[in-house]
Amino acid sequence: MKSIGTAEKILSHLVQEIARASQGKVKVSNIILTTPPSAELGDYSFLCFEISKELKTPAAKVASDLAAKISATEFIEKAVAVGPYLNFYLNRNQISKKALAEVLKEKNKYGHSKSKSKEFVMMEYISPNTNKPLHIGHIRNGLIGSSVSEIIKTQGSRVFKNDIINDRGIHIIKSILAYLKWGNNETPASANLKGDHLVGKYYVRFSQEYNQEFLTWQRNKNLDFEKLEHDKKEKIKEDFDKESALMKQARELLKKWEDNDRKIRVLWKKMNSWVYKGFENTYKKLGLNFDKHYYESEIYQAGKEIIFEALKKGIFYKNKSGAIIAPLSKHPEVWPIINGKQNPLDDKVVLRSDGTSLYITQDINLAALRAKEYKITSSLYCVGSEQDYYFRQLFAIFELLKFPNADKLYHLSYALVYLPEGKLKSREGKVVDADELIKKIVELAYDSLKERYPKLKETELKKRSEIIGLGALKFNFLIASKTTPIYFDPKASLSFEGKTGPYLQYSYARAASILRKAKKINKPREILVSDTQEWKIILGLINFPKILSDIAEEYDPAKLANYLIELSQDFNTFYHNLPVLEAEGKIRATRLSLTAAFKNVLAQGLSLLGIETLEEM
Repeated sequence: MKSIGTAEKILSHLVQEIARASQGKVKVSNIILTTPPSAELGDYSFLCFEISKELKTPAAKVASDLAAKISATEFIEKAVAVGPYLNFYLNRNQISKKALAEVLKEKNKYGHSKSKSKEFVMMEYISPNTNKPLHIGHIRNGLIGSSVSEIIKTQGSRVFKNDIINDRGIHIIKSILAYLKWGNNETPASANLKGDHLVGKYYVRFSQEYNQEFLTWQRNKNLDFEKLEHDKKEKIKEDFDKESALMKQARELLKKWEDNDRKIRVLWKKMNSWVYKGFENTYKKLGLNFDKHYYESEIYQAGKEIIFEALKKGIFYKNKSGAIIAPLSKHPEVWPIINGKQNPLDDKVVLRSDGTSLYITQDINLAALRAKEYKITSSLYCVGSEQDYYFRQLFAIFELLKFPNADKLYHLSYALVYLPEGKLKSREGKVVDADELIKKIVELAYDSLKERYPKLKETELKKRSEIIGLGALKFNFLIASKTTPIYFDPKASLSFEGKTGPYLQYSYARAASILRKAKKINKPREILVSDTQEWKIILGLINFPKILSDIAEEYDPAKLANYLIELSQDFNTFYHNLPVLEAEGKIRATRLSLTAAFKNVLAQGLSLLGIETLEEM
């Protein structure tokens, strides 16, 4: 059962009071409360226009009549009619006392509930290939997937975090072939490279050699490739692939791998082990973890059995070329509803005519495998927006196959990350590498801190620069809505002002400094809210549980990131304009409790975004 926070109690109380005052003429479902444009007009407002139509009474008269029948309560100080609006002024001291006591008592469990305790959510994220290191896109993927997972847990759900590692196929073989041809038994140790970077180096080498071979082929055929239309380019590439010596060798090597050639399998395992070690190093820096890794090489074959069974039942069919097809175009009942309209789907090949599997073959099997291994109630797939249509087709196929909880699947889609170079292009060796980006932003943080605090000890300088640098990176990737492309500027993300991670870390450190200087904070017997700036923070604090609850439904951590910015801006305004340590009596006690509650909520919010805090900055 969901625990009710202070904010929900207040709103529920106001709604019930309006319904009571109207003697049942105003239905609870028709009562929508909004926030007035200024604090002088109250804390919540109810516009009476729609109700006035039903009652056939002027809206101003409705508001006036309601106000006259609403008395002061535990939460309400007064209700006032202003034209067609019924404005509520809340009992600030009473509400603040309850809110602060709740935050300080529950600490890092504040805002948590058990509303989703019966849910077991599958989160699939990252899912890298083993032919190259992680890149900037993987960072956004990992941070969104991890943050959403942690926020879902606050509402009582269990979360199963996993990935599917793409460790087989022609793209993996390209790295192996390049290593066999030009590697000279190089190892991560001998090359002084992380294992994933070493393997990626040979994937790039293959591409470079392939491109050179393609250029030579074009010259021999007197082709001006760049001036051709797109369709003709694609046909020419297909023709070249059939003649390419490198691609021929890669296909032969792939055949050996599929035939379990011992020499190739041993090298494949060794190179993959280098990559996995490199991945884990990057994951550790970013604070990412998994409950289980699935490997394409172990599951891709079994998907065929499900597909053949569906073919036998008449769910799928074979086309003239022998490929097995999911006839999605003939099943409007599984088409997704987008913006209120059914979105038609094309038929989807689920197995090639030569019997080889596709990504969708493995995804079908993986869903069945996870359903068998775990009692998952819903599934989230954190994958870039370029795969939106693919997941519509995949989910429709799950419905055709009547997979368990096929109606509880969600594509956690996110937009791309851009730098001045444009979209990432790993095959051309222009990938924006995750490790290099992390290193760069930590170095920038180091330089900034050294300039700001020249006397800071080297060990402390390194510690802070890593926490601040990674905090800047993570926050910059999470404050943008998941559907918004990110244009990442490392230097701007490190600013101590504006909507940045360091700004929040600095706000936390400022609150921590106030509390250290106060030494002891006695629990105030009475709360005295003497200024609107204090009240704004209280309202922000009591809204935190709803923020977590909303994200557990919407899966967008940007809502939390923006909430923390607004809360911190209110706190910093309060800190600059009102004395805390210099205040006296009940006001001092209230402001210290307010500072402690703010520090608690900010720390928890940052932790859910994967960002560390510093007691001093």
